[in-house]
Amino acid sequence: MRGIFSKWIQHMKAQTLVYLGVLGFFLLTVNLLAASSFSFSPYVFISVLVQALICLFFAKSVRQLLLTSKEEEEKSKQLAFLAYHDTLTGLPNRRLFNDRLERALLHAQRNEQLAAVMFLDMDRFKDVNDSLGHAYGDRLIRLAAERLLGCLRGSDTVYRQGGDEFTILLESFAKPEDARVVASRIQMALEEPFILDGMPVTITASIGIALYPLDGKLPEQLMAYADEAMYAAKNRGHNQFQFYASDIDAMVKSKAHMEKELRAALDNNQFELLYQPQYEITNRKLIGMEAIIHWSKGDDLTPSMDWKKVAEEMGFMIPIGKWVIRTACRQMRVWQDEGYTPLRVTLPVTASQFKDEHFIEEIAVVLKETGVDPMLVELDLTESITSSNVQEASEKLILLKKFGVRIVMDDLCTGLFTRSGLEGMPLDSVKLDSALIRDLVDDDENQLLAAAIIRMAQRLGLNLIAKGVETEEQLEHLRLLQCTEVQGMLFSSPLGPEQFLRLMNDKINKG
Repeated sequence: MRGIFSKWIQHMKAQTLVYLGVLGFFLLTVNLLAASSFSFSPYVFISVLVQALICLFFAKSVRQLLLTSKEEEEKSKQLAFLAYHDTLTGLPNRRLFNDRLERALLHAQRNEQLAAVMFLDMDRFKDVNDSLGHAYGDRLIRLAAERLLGCLRGSDTVYRQGGDEFTILLESFAKPEDARVVASRIQMALEEPFILDGMPVTITASIGIALYPLDGKLPEQLMAYADEAMYAAKNRGHNQFQFYASDIDAMVKSKAHMEKELRAALDNNQFELLYQPQYEITNRKLIGMEAIIHWSKGDDLTPSMDWKKVAEEMGFMIPIGKWVIRTACRQMRVWQDEGYTPLRVTLPVTASQFKDEHFIEEIAVVLKETGVDPMLVELDLTESITSSNVQEASEKLILLKKFGVRIVMDDLCTGLFTRSGLEGMPLDSVKLDSALIRDLVDDDENQLLAAAIIRMAQRLGLNLIAKGVETEEQLEHLRLLQCTEVQGMLFSSPLGPEQFLRLMNDKINKG
């Protein structure tokens, strides 16, 4: 009822002049009709004229009241806006920023996510003010604010702290590198020359970053730490960004450097494919190989960082994985055309590859191009890929199986290995994790676990491959457990194409 009444009030305000006009016309008509029943006299004429003037005066008074009310409302909105926003840029001010920061930290805490406060200070802005004047400096500040807004998500906030300093709030992200991406994007945006009256002006920015909850959990802590990090960045030179925590800063910068190197490796074909021989356990017959991607430079970048994991996080494993599949199948085609016995090849598949909407199409194209028998191609998936969404993974694997390729689940150890989970998967083989094999001889629990997995695989009709076999004792235990296939340093390290060709020739000569 209250809503209907409110809508009626709004309607009456908007249509007041119309209703007054209708009322005036109605009164005029009544007076004219009344006058027509009497003889015309000056009294009647004056009476009608006075009523018309009263209606007109009343209508103008109401209109003025409405205009005044609207002006007051607009003025009130403007004052409320100015109370929470910077007058020069229109960005949120410190008061509004603090409110949003508190809410963002509560949201990050509830959802166990990261948040970041970034302090940004323009480098050499004083030179612009001194050489061109404050008017140009103000225009530069406004244009810089617009570019900053274009670098952020709708949920993020930037406010002008004063002068040429800005503070930025990044809400709800997963890893520190996400903040690094934003900082890099901001630096690139500000590096583009600003055009002031036809004159290009170039500036850079120093940025300090503090993370919640890694650096602090209180708003004032994060603000102080971001400010401190900004000055550290400025001391290193212009156009730099710095995380407050030195270990995070080093880790993020290492990943950034690795990202640059990975891009170069993709562009310059710096990857190579090695092949790990696979054997039958009973007669040590060579039956296949596992394709292993190798990047020599990756071993020299950061010893504590796995370049494959970094590449997966950054999305590089999709193009790298496509290259692996295509290169391995072409190599198989070459060896088969040269008359060598066809061997099975196991191709690693990462989570990002498996989720890629073009993955199945890519497999089909490569098989058609190379003419390799699909039964000789085995796609190697880790347990985590399939366990995140069993139903979706099963549907995708069924589509792949229609091409005739084989499916193997890798790194099978404890995890989510269950009969029900495996029964829903169209698998051909499973692999025993090398960590399980490493302590197989001396660890009774490992022996029991390996035996349980092998029995489960046998009940489901799955082939079993043990990887990471390094000693004859491990091999003997696997033989007793009725494992069928093995690979590892006991037999051979991963080999380049020429070395693997020599291995095949040796097998032929020995045979």
